Amino acid sequence: MTMHQVTEDQVYEACHPLDEQRRIRILAVTGNRAEVETLGPGPARKRDILLNSLHPTATTANGQPRRTGYRLVEPPTERSPK
Repeated sequence: MTMHQVTEDQVYEACHPLDEQRRIRILAVTGNRAEVETLGPGPARKRDILLNSLHPTATTANGQPRRTGYRLVEPPTERSPK
């Protein structure tokens, strides 16, 4: 399995259907971890997350919907300038 490229400023959304589309933004990537911050209402919360929890799509290789981790929703090139 090939891991996709995780870079700063990418935005991911929770795959679990009950997580109410919780989003995170990548702040930094080091080794097998990424520092992220939560997006949305309330204060931003920073934490580390393993890179194997970040996925390029909402489906697995065999087409099943993902139930865990986060899927890429916004590459940094698609965002408007800060």
